[in-house]
Amino acid sequence: MQKSLDIFNAKPQSVFDVICERKNTGFYMPAYQRPYSWEENHVMDLFSDCNNVFRNLLDSSDAIIFLGSILSVDDSAAETVYPLAKKQKPTHIKLIIDGQQRLSTLMLIILCLNERLRLLLPSLKKAIKAEEKEENEDILDSLEGLREIASQLIIDTSNTTVETTADHEVFKFYPKIIRSQVDCWGKDERKARYDSPISELLIKYQRHVIEQGESAVFKSFDLSQLNIESKRVINNIKAIRKQLDCIQNGFEFKLSGGETEEKINIENFVDVDTLDLCLDFPVDEELLEATQKYPKLEGIIHVAAFARFLLHRVCLTYVEVNSESYAFDMFEALNTTGEPLTAIETFVPKVIEHISNKRKNGTSEEELESAMATLNSVTERFESLIKSKEKNDKSKALILAFIRAYQGKVKVTSLRDQRDAMLKSYENCHYSSKDEYLVQFAKTADFIFEHWQRTLPDVGHLVDAGERDLANTCLRYLVDMNHDIVQSLLVQFILIDEKHETVGSEYSSFAEVLKAVTAFSVLWRAMSGGADGIDGVYKKLHERGLQGQSTGYQLRNGGLTSAGFDVEAVKSFFKDELEAKILSKGSTKDSAFEQWLDICSTQPLLTKPKSIKLLLLAAFHGIELKGTQYYLSDRPSTQFLTTSSWEMISGKNAIKKVFNGGSSKGWEDEAIFDPAEFNKLGNVLVDARDSISSVNPPSWYDLKQHLLQALSNDSLNEIDTILLNKGELSNEVKRNAAVLMLESKFEDITYADVWNKKSIDERTELLLKNAWENLTKWLG
Repeated sequence: MQKSLDIFNAKPQSVFDVICERKNTGFYMPAYQRPYSWEENHVMDLFSDCNNVFRNLLDSSDAIIFLGSILSVDDSAAETVYPLAKKQKPTHIKLIIDGQQRLSTLMLIILCLNERLRLLLPSLKKAIKAEEKEENEDILDSLEGLREIASQLIIDTSNTTVETTADHEVFKFYPKIIRSQVDCWGKDERKARYDSPISELLIKYQRHVIEQGESAVFKSFDLSQLNIESKRVINNIKAIRKQLDCIQNGFEFKLSGGETEEKINIENFVDVDTLDLCLDFPVDEELLEATQKYPKLEGIIHVAAFARFLLHRVCLTYVEVNSESYAFDMFEALNTTGEPLTAIETFVPKVIEHISNKRKNGTSEEELESAMATLNSVTERFESLIKSKEKNDKSKALILAFIRAYQGKVKVTSLRDQRDAMLKSYENCHYSSKDEYLVQFAKTADFIFEHWQRTLPDVGHLVDAGERDLANTCLRYLVDMNHDIVQSLLVQFILIDEKHETVGSEYSSFAEVLKAVTAFSVLWRAMSGGADGIDGVYKKLHERGLQGQSTGYQLRNGGLTSAGFDVEAVKSFFKDELEAKILSKGSTKDSAFEQWLDICSTQPLLTKPKSIKLLLLAAFHGIELKGTQYYLSDRPSTQFLTTSSWEMISGKNAIKKVFNGGSSKGWEDEAIFDPAEFNKLGNVLVDARDSISSVNPPSWYDLKQHLLQALSNDSLNEIDTILLNKGELSNEVKRNAAVLMLESKFEDITYADVWNKKSIDERTELLLKNAWENLTKWLG
């Protein structure tokens, strides 16, 4: 039986244990870790806590600070490190899953302590030389003891870099922290790259120390050497230096009310047992006497005491887990205030690991860079998202669409489900197919972000220019209905188009499938006004496939072929599923169309205006009233399946009812007072200008007069002329034309002398029949 200790090891460790004693350990921040973000107020809060507990330490040996946890995975084999210079890495590498903010900030404080101790040490050496001349052995012994402590602290706090065996004076050091994709450990100028703010600071400070050499006077590190992108780090270094000034002056920190904390004098340190016991920092009368002779020594005692305190009494719970999967689970359990890592963020290291393996196998740098560019094309989409919920929602949507397209069955209810879906599908993917997997994932992201989730959904270059407006109408309907399950199928046919170089051409498979799923959705929903189990059809397609197929409609296992993904076969599948659904409704009519018409004719479709918008456009499309008869027409003014018409019919209060169920005054036929009647499709009134009151509905006579007045508009006769204009029409002109076209449909209402049950039923049948004729063409 596997014991828990085989999975993870957790124990409290001091800052010294975690950072300073691990001399050959580098900390690696994976790509999914957010950039360093702690600000000055975080730094000041940390120093405030340290100040309070340090003061308590003077009275009690129990005084200690726990800062939280560091969660890591050992990756000394550098499997997740990218980029990686061959054989140029620290001996031990810890992949940081959680705790990078506090770890990075502690590294900054340690660096600043090193700088401050180097600045103060010359004053101590000068005092020692003076006492050597006076041959005051007692004071000299105390000063020598202080020098040993300060020198050892300088050594301990120098471990912000990892020293290697390289000959180069500068490049023999690695910064102890680097970030994925941004930095690269290296022993020469060609390989070493340290562009992230933390690693840049660590390596440049190390070079500064080398340049100072054995100078008698150590100079402060010039922060102007850092890049402008390091502003947050620069500000935090400045804040840390100010806090160290307070410590050097006797822990005189400024309180929130503007007052200054009571100074700790050296007298307060003399013969304090806890300083000796807990910090190995004894202060005797001789050292006190030395500070009276050499006042500058007070500062180094204060700083050295604080340095010992930070390194040995500030602790972290250091957790090392044997796999990232367990680490993420533990992170979720421990993380109560931070943002959870998305499944995309935890997927990235696996791709980088694969890219690293390809490098080891001799893959060209050009190919590796192409793979990284593909990965970055996905991750960069999430970098601008600030709100955690938005990031998680978009991650979930992308994963759901891709995993269903890739392997059919998918469960992504929880964050763990999403991670497992991505990681397991990628791990189970054959080595030679992982690049294709990544490309397909990136193409899915392109479609979701660039087309589906746009403020105004748009197919763009995916469809031929001549078909683009119709395709956009379909896409906007699907997005409006939150019919996300179709994304997987659409992505599959985008990939088919890319494979056969038919993207955006008249031969686009995507364009045909887009119309097919739209028609299927509209006709299906018309029978109930709702989804009515439509998602199950897509699950069946992706999990079981078409009749005669051994697998579902899936991308894995090299399934992206014309034979496997056939447009006509998909259309036939949807047509069969629609007819099966119609049959299940129990109509006694003969043909599928008659049954569908029978079912939909009694549906209260006007109770759900959102779901019938495209049904209405299809119902209005391609017919016109001449006298009392309807005729097919291809005149521009009868072409309603356009984005302009979609925009107008989507307007607030655009879809109304001729008789709206309110006052019956002025309406002769009592039969239409029944909701089952006045909610039929034939009672629809599309009022694009929202000119008819729903609060105080007019009588039939008043309504008819209003509609007739609208129909007397001379501009109605100019619609075809406007739309046939050879020049490019502005969106405003198209919208105005769409309004006029919708108003021209008032004729369907005003031709009736009396608005009654017969008028509604006849118009219901007419509209449904024309919608069926127009939409079933898209199903083949």
